[in-house]
Amino acid sequence: MNNNSKPRHYVFIPGSFHASWCWYKMQPLLNENGNTSEAIDLPAHGQDTTPINSVTLDSYVDAVCNVLAKYNKPVVLIGHSRAGIVISAVAERMPDKIDQLVYLCAFLIPNGEPMVATALSDSASLLVSNLIFNEPEGWHIPKNEIYKDAFYNDCSAEDVYLAGSLLTKEPNAPVGTPLSLSDSKFGKVKKVYIHTTLDNTITYQLQKKMVERTRVNQTFEINAGHSPFFSQPKQLAAILLSL
Repeated sequence: MNNNSKPRHYVFIPGSFHASWCWYKMQPLLNENGNTSEAIDLPAHGQDTTPINSVTLDSYVDAVCNVLAKYNKPVVLIGHSRAGIVISAVAERMPDKIDQLVYLCAFLIPNGEPMVATALSDSASLLVSNLIFNEPEGWHIPKNEIYKDAFYNDCSAEDVYLAGSLLTKEPNAPVGTPLSLSDSKFGKVKKVYIHTTLDNTITYQLQKKMVERTRVNQTFEINAGHSPFFSQPKQLAAILLSL
């Protein structure tokens, strides 16, 4: 169980191109000793059929807030990759519903900035220069030949095959929207950052820079690529259970 010896509820928010399916190894590891968990399909991802060209950052935030509203106690809110901007915006809207924010190799973006500006600064990222954009339809997706090395460089062949069959297009609008964050709301929520040292998507160097400019309460490191929920689920679960 966690350090507080009280059951926790963990809410998982997937990153770009992914949906709730990517947490399939994590939930069984957390759902014991009274703990519970939930993984969300954001709009236009997974089983959600929202038209992709209608999705905004607010659409993502609304979806998560609707889930948090069901719970009487604050949750541990985990955001992977692009979902860093989602959980930050959720914390601004519903800070009292969150026990702590966990940024899993995720974008930790300051007030007033869009995610895309920080993403484009990561010159060593394998993903940034290998995206296909469809501006008229409002989406982007990684080139097929790089997604394995970008997302799953240390994952099993089975997980790579599973993920490759389930990846979806990503709406353009959310990543270009500046965040609106305040010290009185977002700033008061406890924050944890989990670094991934072998990451080819959001490089370890960029992860460190983001933590330097936005204070967090605690940091951890996993010797893994961008998808530790596949490659290092037990280590990731141990960290989450220790919070």
